[in-house]
Amino acid sequence: MTGQVYQGYTGKRYSAGQKIGQGGEGAVFTVQEEAALVIKIYSETLDHDKSEKLVFMSSIINDELSNFAAWPLDVARDRSGRVCGFVMRKLESYVPLHNLFSPMDRKKLFPDKGYNFLVHVSRNLAAAFHKIHQLGIVIGDVNEANIVVNAGGMVALIDCDSFQIKNGNKYHFCEVGIPRYTPPELLIKGSFDRVIRTINTDNFSLATLIFQLLFLGRSPFTGINPGQQELDEETAIKTHEFAYSLKRQHKKLFPAKNSLELSTMPSGVAALFHASFENILERPSAAMWVNELSGLNKAIVQCIKTKIHYYPDVIGYCPWCQFRDKHNILYFLDDSYLKAVPEFKDIDQFVNGFRVDKIDLKILTETYTKPNITALPISRKFHTWKIANMAFMVVIVVITIGLCFIFNWVCIFGGWIAIMIFNAISPAKKQIDTELIIRQNALGSLKVSLQNLIKQHNVPAELGRYNQSAHKLKTLIESFKGLSAEFETDKKKIQENHYNKKFNHYLEQFDVRKYPIPSFGVSKKTLIYANGIRTAADVLKLRRIKIAGIGPANIQVLIDWQRHIGTGFTYIPDINIINQEISVAANTIANKRQRLERDIKSEYKVCSLLKANILALTSNTEQQYNELVIKVHQAQLDLDAFRKFKGKNL
Repeated sequence: MTGQVYQGYTGKRYSAGQKIGQGGEGAVFTVQEEAALVIKIYSETLDHDKSEKLVFMSSIINDELSNFAAWPLDVARDRSGRVCGFVMRKLESYVPLHNLFSPMDRKKLFPDKGYNFLVHVSRNLAAAFHKIHQLGIVIGDVNEANIVVNAGGMVALIDCDSFQIKNGNKYHFCEVGIPRYTPPELLIKGSFDRVIRTINTDNFSLATLIFQLLFLGRSPFTGINPGQQELDEETAIKTHEFAYSLKRQHKKLFPAKNSLELSTMPSGVAALFHASFENILERPSAAMWVNELSGLNKAIVQCIKTKIHYYPDVIGYCPWCQFRDKHNILYFLDDSYLKAVPEFKDIDQFVNGFRVDKIDLKILTETYTKPNITALPISRKFHTWKIANMAFMVVIVVITIGLCFIFNWVCIFGGWIAIMIFNAISPAKKQIDTELIIRQNALGSLKVSLQNLIKQHNVPAELGRYNQSAHKLKTLIESFKGLSAEFETDKKKIQENHYNKKFNHYLEQFDVRKYPIPSFGVSKKTLIYANGIRTAADVLKLRRIKIAGIGPANIQVLIDWQRHIGTGFTYIPDINIINQEISVAANTIANKRQRLERDIKSEYKVCSLLKANILALTSNTEQQYNELVIKVHQAQLDLDAFRKFKGKNL
């Protein structure tokens, strides 16, 4: 698909760029013409109803929808003119909402966020639903994977093409859904085909998501079943068996072990949960949730012991500290439970003593400021030779003129020949010409010496070695400065490995053959089991292997199932083992620090010695240069003066 060109409804061009996502229905690509847009291309050919739905959705876009949803802005048509996808805005720095359910995901993505952030996101989620419902739109397929959130707590809905849309009297149905977020009146139908959903059914889904946010991923209809009769989540929803209910008598389902109780919520919030999960006719609206959650947000207080711990003031104590201290359960990971290790506060202080300075050499050139000097006087002997030479020339001229008067003017040619012969054999001329050559050679030799000296100064022989040493020293210093970050990375890996190991062990308890998986019957379960997908922990293997008959849509169902199973996981870290491994990592870093300190000191000595040698050399060559340019200029002046002295006659 990358590189493929598509056309919008009015002919606008969209070129598919890099593939950035893959789902059960299709893939998402960047748009080469506009970085703020992405394009979703379906894997299967769309029917007429779906195409018509996308065209209509793109025609009703407005600012409210743009703020809260990745709404279709335009359709995408292939070369044959068929609608095969749609264009939407690109959501930068957003992550799936379900990442807020896991303490490790929260730590990796939002390390400074506490329970107050979850309340804030819940309130914004309700506000998004309220705005969409005001436009008469029903979301339908609500789940934790098609809602995204950013670090500011802003939420946006994606996969909007599955929304239920009404165009006049015609419904474009939402015929997909996940049981966990489906109200009982729809679950009992057994199918979503041509089912008209309502804002009231959306309100059940909204309440479920809010419950998961406030109860750290727990589902309202999963928990402890003390009875003998099996009670799965779908059955619990159908029978209104709200596990956290404070009103229901003869309960069959109770809150999961080591989870918050509904009594920890303000009475208004608890009442909305009761009305959402134990009433069918009229569930609390999104606007009602906005109001109650705004109040809860104001009633959140910070723990005096741990800065990342926030909780509703109605509780009167920090539940997260209690879970940690009494049960060794960590719902918010802030490293306060880890053993203190040596810090690296003096890193900068150490490296500041080994600063690598660039050697700024004064560049010398053959163009120099001419010293204020004059040519040296020419020796008297050259003046004598020149006068003698000129005297002989005068004698020849006089004799030639006399002969012309006595004999014939033809004698003038003989005089000219005599002058030429005299110039050729004149001792004075030879002496002067020789002196001129000597002065020219002297100037040339001085200029060559100047060029060599400039080269020696501008590119010292040891400069290459110094640059290599300086680069090595900088690399060592950067490694030294990065020790703290390297240790933090190692520490995070240790914690993540322990978390993932326990999480994986938890998932291994769920045999795919024994637990309900939406749309997976016995035959499909047998198929994936035979191909190595035996527990919830094996689901991610489907990223590496292919099973005939299990396509992208089925894989997405399995991933969703694994994620839902994972929300029941409670992290109880092996603190002693983690601290032991962190101590080993700290010792490794400490040893590396000692080695780097030794290497930095050694290389700094080499670097300093080379620098001192270069500076001494360049200081000496600069002094020689200053002396030599005077000699060069003097030689040039003397040569010019001698040339002028020699004149044309010699």
